[in-house]
Amino acid sequence: MSSAAFNLRRYGASSSVDRHDVAQWVVPLQGELAFELEGRGSRLDVLQGVFVAPHAGHAQTATANDRFLIVDCPSAMFDDDTLERLNGQPTLALPAAVRAMAQRLAALPGEAVEERIVERELPVLMQAFSLAGTATRLQAVCARIAQAPGQEWPVARIAAAVGVSGSRLHALFQQAFELSPQAWLSGCRLRWSRAQLVESDASIAEIAQRAGYSEQSALTRALRREWGMTPAEYRRVHRAPAGVWVKSSVPHCP
Repeated sequence: MSSAAFNLRRYGASSSVDRHDVAQWVVPLQGELAFELEGRGSRLDVLQGVFVAPHAGHAQTATANDRFLIVDCPSAMFDDDTLERLNGQPTLALPAAVRAMAQRLAALPGEAVEERIVERELPVLMQAFSLAGTATRLQAVCARIAQAPGQEWPVARIAAAVGVSGSRLHALFQQAFELSPQAWLSGCRLRWSRAQLVESDASIAEIAQRAGYSEQSALTRALRREWGMTPAEYRRVHRAPAGVWVKSSVPHCP
């Protein structure tokens, strides 16, 4: 491949491990994806995507109503530092500009995206994850939050991790994601809870407590607002035998 290619894809049932010689971004448009990359699992949704380095083994399982933007790029399109950085932290908080680009493409029919559209939209993606990208300095702390959303994450702690003041942190999050730090944290807690509902036998009350919700009803309200169902309904719809999910290996929140 000498140039980038965009495809709009649905995954569905579990896949076998795949490898390819190009770099790849996976950007959810709707639904969610349990994604395993070189034996490490994560869960993707419209706020979180993943970068797959060339030759990295990966497998995935999606919900029934899913759709994803898949961007294939030859490694020659990246400088060594950018490729190393993305490979070292492949699970990515999706900047607002990337989410907006994905939604523009979501309206397209079929799977393959025309070359003229790729040429227009690819710079958005490349810039967003460059060293100068608005979200780049926040990716490390976003990854820490996503790994342990049940911990206490006051603004002061997040700001200290980034090395800025609380007011500056709000400005950075708004510029990068069009979200506040606490809104990003809420998305992480809900994503973690959905994974646990599917993959564990823990009670809903226990999942809510470990995810950092004040009480079970807070999780219920959040899930109903974002996904239109209660935790019990979500668990019933998404657990096997309706579909076998890739084990996400999401760490348990202390």
